[in-house]
Amino acid sequence: MVSEKQPRVLVISVGSWSSKVGSTWPSLLKCYDSENVANICIRDEYPDSDVASRYFSISENRVLKSIFNRNIKTGREIELQECPEKNQDLAAHNERYSKMRKNRRYSLLLARELAWKLGKWKSAELDSFIDSFNPDVILYSMTVYIHHTRLVEYAIKRTGAKAVAYIWDDTFTYKQSNKIGYKIYRFFQRKSLKRVAKLTNKFFAISDLTKKEADEFFGIDSIILTKPLYRVPEVDYSNFEMPIKAVYAGNLFIGRDKSLARIIKAAERINNDGIKIKFDIYTSTELSDTIKEQLTCDCCEIHAAVPQEEVFEIQRHSDLMLFVEDIDGPDARIARLSFSTKITDYLSSGKCIFAVGYKETAPMQYFINNDVAVIATDDKEIEEKLSMLVNNPDLLVKYAENARDVGIRNHNEEKIISTFDNCIKSVI
Repeated sequence: MVSEKQPRVLVISVGSWSSKVGSTWPSLLKCYDSENVANICIRDEYPDSDVASRYFSISENRVLKSIFNRNIKTGREIELQECPEKNQDLAAHNERYSKMRKNRRYSLLLARELAWKLGKWKSAELDSFIDSFNPDVILYSMTVYIHHTRLVEYAIKRTGAKAVAYIWDDTFTYKQSNKIGYKIYRFFQRKSLKRVAKLTNKFFAISDLTKKEADEFFGIDSIILTKPLYRVPEVDYSNFEMPIKAVYAGNLFIGRDKSLARIIKAAERINNDGIKIKFDIYTSTELSDTIKEQLTCDCCEIHAAVPQEEVFEIQRHSDLMLFVEDIDGPDARIARLSFSTKITDYLSSGKCIFAVGYKETAPMQYFINNDVAVIATDDKEIEEKLSMLVNNPDLLVKYAENARDVGIRNHNEEKIISTFDNCIKSVI
């Protein structure tokens, strides 16, 4: 696994390392001594992962306020046990993001980037945290957020540390959308990524397709790396009985809510003479009234988000894992190069996967090429495939076994962490 001598690793992420989100970085670094791992995030959130020993948070709400009040403190080190019940900055952050996700206007994204440019995110507290930890290596993902990239660039230059980037989404092409606002925003974002790429020593790519396009754009030779399985999967349907219990846990942004509604609509028709399949949905996403109405039925129950370990336990007692992306809406191409952390979590579950989304994305192509999921890419297929599972529940076992075998072959934890660790050591 990980060799004895470990470098000091600073990870700069967008969100905090929360047990309610299946973050890739903690899964890759869990074999490191926590004293050698620190994290800086740029959202008003509180971590609860013990993978790192030190955490620093830059409050976006305070960065906005600092435009007019230069004396305000915008960042601070956070203790793991510190999680106040009421936090005004976090409440403002959640409200702002909820509005932006409901109305994703690129003018608002550009306005936010301008606010970060004018705000005082560089602070004595940030410098003290970076200097005192004194990293050997800085890890970061190539995100869509220009202010995140600017922070990474600042930290690399200040510390002189080596840098390793992870490319796990399409954050650098013009292929996701034809909207003018998108292209304007992407123009500036690409420039920021190209700039920080010149300071970066090694690159990971989440999939073959991601590597192909990223290598060509940045002029690099990236290493393919995915999130490892969280356990060796065991297929067990010995206690199975109808109705089929399907589960989804995660956010429902970028068209996922609409795809889920289409699944439930099909299920209602299948269940017209009795419940044959039912759905439990765990999410923190604030759903619109329209979507809530479409999901309100006897076969679907919406729950609040729960910690990741609880999600894994729920999955073990379910029959079918839902993977949903936008099928044919404006966000259908958003996941074209991504490889969701859900994929390896689902492959770890030992259960059948039902995947709904736009066919030409990397996740859907992975499912298709490896025959590890029941696939649906339109309304007709959704109903046909759900009916197929209801009428032939033995297929649950068949696809679960396929997923188990591919998971063990492609996402072996020891092999992935060894590849990750060797890369980190090689840059020092």
